[in-house]
Amino acid sequence: MRAMLEIRKIYLVHFLAGLSNIAAVTFTLYFLAYGLNQAQIAGLFAIFMISLAILEIPTGGFADTYGHKTSIVLGLLFQALAFVVFFLYPNYLGFLVGMISSSLGLAFQSGAISSLVYEILQKERLNESFQKVLGKAGGYFLFGSIFGSTIGSLIFKYNIGLPYFLAFVCFTAATIVMCFVKWEFTKKNHTTLFYLNIIRNGVLLTVKNKILMATVVIGIALTLNRMVFNQNINQPYLLDIGVDVAYIGVIAAIAGAIQAIVSINAYKVSKVFGKAISLLIIITIPTVTVGALSMIDTLIAIPVIYILFAGHAFRDPVLTHIAQDEVDPDKRSTMSSTISFLVSICVGFLIPYWGKRIDLLGIPTVLLYLGTFTITVGGLGLLLYIWGRKN
Repeated sequence: MRAMLEIRKIYLVHFLAGLSNIAAVTFTLYFLAYGLNQAQIAGLFAIFMISLAILEIPTGGFADTYGHKTSIVLGLLFQALAFVVFFLYPNYLGFLVGMISSSLGLAFQSGAISSLVYEILQKERLNESFQKVLGKAGGYFLFGSIFGSTIGSLIFKYNIGLPYFLAFVCFTAATIVMCFVKWEFTKKNHTTLFYLNIIRNGVLLTVKNKILMATVVIGIALTLNRMVFNQNINQPYLLDIGVDVAYIGVIAAIAGAIQAIVSINAYKVSKVFGKAISLLIIITIPTVTVGALSMIDTLIAIPVIYILFAGHAFRDPVLTHIAQDEVDPDKRSTMSSTISFLVSICVGFLIPYWGKRIDLLGIPTVLLYLGTFTITVGGLGLLLYIWGRKN
């Protein structure tokens, strides 16, 4: 089928983007090596999330107006630019510019990728395969990250800047492949008024939908959990429990393999348990695991970390499928971007608080607080979802 040929190209894009984990696997250590503290690192990621939030809706409107493929290509280019800036200017200002460029890149892709996949499948009446395809795309991304992670920390040990140049190469290659994805986009009226109306109507439809707002609340809980752990805690925590820096990538690679398997099979689990139980699972796993990590200071923590990553891998296919079933077809990217906007803006303002707490209270105490936050906010989102399904 023609649709699956294009889907395979998108799989390759995800794999190449996953290879960029050659740099991301040592993000925190890279920043610390150039003199940043945890509060400054959290501040950079706060700027990243807030920039992402501000850019989400206009870039979603851009995708709905000018085409999802065009939006994705621009996004990949900006991500490539971010890593070359990290490589050439390893100081706070360079990191800041890179973060903003990366947020712009992700904003152009957010909503556009899932929307493009959905529409390619829908054209041949294969939209029932959407969650399966999206899970596989995530799996290919994670398989790429396995290889990138494995060699990333090893390269970092001997040349801390080289992984960031290689990540630039990966995103450049992904951009080229994306250009070859064939999709007939129906051109729309490109007037400013039409563009603004798409944004306005898409936002209103999103905010009025209880189920979509439930995915926002749950997304806030889980995204903060993932961001604080991945960007502030994970790498220093591994060093604290006795892992050599060269083996951080190996641990990340195994975690990536687990995430790939979970992501690829997430649709099967979701079908068996249903959406409500699946939401309960994706809230419970991060809550329990970060709580457990707060009480562990030995290598026993490593399998617990794997379970945490597995939970987050299950999260994305579940939430995305729920959202795509609810959005308006003509405003698909705008509504998806509105969800991302609300999640990103809230997480962006919360991250600095958690970074400061790490500096003041230490990692174990913050992990315990993080688990409490996840179950409280995620639980409220689950209640809102159940309420929305009844109405």
